[in-house]
Amino acid sequence: MTAFTVEDLIRHLERLQARGPIPFDVKSGEIFGVLCPCGQDRRTLLAILMTMLFPVPGFAEHSPLAVLGNLGDVRRSMGIVLRESVLDPALTGRENLDFHARLHGLGDDIRKRRIPEVVDLFDIAGSADARVETYSPVMVQQLEIARAYLTHPSALFLAEPTAGLDEAGRREIWDLLRRLNRERKATIIFTTHDVEEAEAICTRVAVVDRGEVVALDAPETFRAVMALDDTPLEFDNPT
Repeated sequence: MTAFTVEDLIRHLERLQARGPIPFDVKSGEIFGVLCPCGQDRRTLLAILMTMLFPVPGFAEHSPLAVLGNLGDVRRSMGIVLRESVLDPALTGRENLDFHARLHGLGDDIRKRRIPEVVDLFDIAGSADARVETYSPVMVQQLEIARAYLTHPSALFLAEPTAGLDEAGRREIWDLLRRLNRERKATIIFTTHDVEEAEAICTRVAVVDRGEVVALDAPETFRAVMALDDTPLEFDNPT
């Protein structure tokens, strides 16, 4: 089952340094990586998918997440984790979860169920009642993902989910996303410039170079092709 299909995604957005058609589909229950060396392209792509930026009139998206349809329904169906934290460091983890649940309009009964649920699911019970300002970077990211999952979104969008983390922290977040996908069948889409990260956890990867998808397949297919060619996956003029 397809979660959504994107056609002619950032066509003609020349002022954002993006070009060409970007057709791809994201299947329900998969971890889909957008591997892109250009920070501007990554930000543009994610901004359109999250309805923060509107594409040109020729844009088409056919799905429950159709951004040209009912924006309220679209946004309620998404869980979003940006690179910049939206947590209040002066509040505890549990207080942050409650605050964001209220922002999303979750009622008292739902909050009472969902907050303990994500605290257990994301293994943050030991830190849930500590202020976020005392958290390590990986703990902050765990809480950010827990916050985004509170609404049980149709799709979870993450912008470079392990940026700034050490190797142990990166692997901890990878394990968390794999477990969320395995146990809850969560559809996860994330952007990254890290080939290792894309290979480590993705079901499929779209390789975007200078505004165009230049490859779209499973990581093992890329590895097999690169092994035959004896060449690494590289980009032109990464920024």
